[in-house]
Amino acid sequence: MKISLYILFILAAFVLAGAGCTRNNGNIGSWFGTWQVVSITSGEGKIEKLPYTVIVKFQSDIIQTTEQFGSHEYNDYWANWRRAGTSLIIDGVNKSIAPALMLPVNSVVELEIVQAPGSVMVWRYIDDNGNSTEYNLKRLY
Repeated sequence: MKISLYILFILAAFVLAGAGCTRNNGNIGSWFGTWQVVSITSGEGKIEKLPYTVIVKFQSDIIQTTEQFGSHEYNDYWANWRRAGTSLIIDGVNKSIAPALMLPVNSVVELEIVQAPGSVMVWRYIDDNGNSTEYNLKRLY
């Protein structure tokens, strides 16, 4: 009886270890983790003051954006993402992205990767009128 419980325990441990938190072999390298939007700069050089903290998380093909307000209040938004060369593609169709990022809603958005992920990351979005917005992010963990 003890041996069968021991075998059952070992089997359960292997199943749980194989069912980790990523899917599709979600190795995304330096993109994985939690990032904070430090600043948003418009084409005119104006730095948009964020009224609250905006966090961006990447895992597998999911991007989570979170707006954090005061004490323990937050809104989460989810979309799909992929990297295509020097572009970050966010598929927000029937999904959502944090409104503080001022990106088009319910659409596929392409951002230029100005600086690839390291301890910092920089994106640039150019809208249909040619106006650019630059996003500066720092890795939290």
